[in-house]
Amino acid sequence: MIGSAFVQVGDIVNAEAGDYRRTRTPAYQDNMGDLHLRLTHVPMDAGAYDTEWVSVRGVEKPTGKPELPEADYVIRRRALADVERPAPTGPDW
Repeated sequence: MIGSAFVQVGDIVNAEAGDYRRTRTPAYQDNMGDLHLRLTHVPMDAGAYDTEWVSVRGVEKPTGKPELPEADYVIRRRALADVERPAPTGPDW
């Protein structure tokens, strides 16, 4: 979905504490600080429903530390509204 307003694989998500969980159940696990996540999987219907939490997979890059293994996350929809898109690599044919 080129030009999609919702998040895509490869997008960088920055979420503040309280806007994400490292699990698929939002109320289950407390977060451990601000999140810097490169998305590796976004469900095709993630932007179709008006829910508060969106399930995704990604690789977290804590500030000043090595990347963590790929994991499941749930992130508040409002935190996904402001993503950093990687620079284009060339024309899409």
